[in-house]
Amino acid sequence: MLLKELVKKVVKGYLYNSETYIRHLREIGCSIGEDVTFYNPSTNEIDETRPWLISIGNHVNITRGVTIVTHGYDWAVMKALYGDVLGSSGAVTIEYNDSKRCPHW
Repeated sequence: MLLKELVKKVVKGYLYNSETYIRHLREIGCSIGEDVTFYNPSTNEIDETRPWLISIGNHVNITRGVTIVTHGYDWAVMKALYGDVLGSSGAVTIEYNDSKRCPHW
């Protein structure tokens, strides 16, 4: 079992598990709080072109298949209409999860 985990870690690299993925995202400039979990990070797509625009608060769980981007696809529309590439980008903030204040839980 140990060999299987080692091979998986080498093959997946920083996508191996939540801890290695979060460490990677922090190293490239994302702001990520404490007690954050990415479930199955190899299925997530996080925009690494502008990592300083991504902020994730404390106690957040991100499930499989989530995509977070800091840019829009509007540039393709503008290029089709005007022939120019006029891209846009903006910050993405996922605030902290304060489930104790949520009346449903």
